Amino acid sequence: MPERSDVTPNRRGARSREIVLDAAERLMAERGYEAATIAAIVEASGIPISSVYHYYGSKNGVLLAVMERGADRVFAAVPDFTEPTGSAVDHLAALLSEIRDALGANPAFLRLLVTLAVQPPVDDHHDIHAVINRVRAEGRRRLGEQIALAFGRDAASAEVTQAARLALAAIDGAYVAQAANPAHTMDETLERLPQALAAALGA
Repeated sequence: MPERSDVTPNRRGARSREIVLDAAERLMAERGYEAATIAAIVEASGIPISSVYHYYGSKNGVLLAVMERGADRVFAAVPDFTEPTGSAVDHLAALLSEIRDALGANPAFLRLLVTLAVQPPVDDHHDIHAVINRVRAEGRRRLGEQIALAFGRDAASAEVTQAARLALAAIDGAYVAQAANPAHTMDETLERLPQALAAALGA
């Protein structure tokens, strides 16, 4: 099939990059990092191997790009509230609803993030660990800011930091529970999290 004359080389390149990342994200989430070889990514994406290496340099480069893109999408979809939306519990419930929607729209990203966190690649890939840690740290930071806003606390305080860690762990656990048994939805598992955070903060 001839290429469209109205698509510039740069636009074709950007589209090809997205196709590669879509295929890699799907393969890594379904089969695991080790099984998602460059050959498998090439087959699933239909993009020539030379282009994959040109765009990303290596399989690690593909994974790093997948993780960065997924994080950007999820964080962009969750609003940074600047004013509390009702009571502290109501505010956190609204925040969790936004988070669930963002993760639901990017299911492969969360699955890949949790999988790589608990079962990292066999080889010692410091760059991959760095990206995972950076994404999770950003998630904790954002949770902490919203918890602090909801309860009128200092975002840098030890109590808010601990509450943010608890919230992130609860989100991880809710995902794992749903993956193990789809009858246990994240909505149901996280329903009482705002009240649990309020209790943890003595509010």
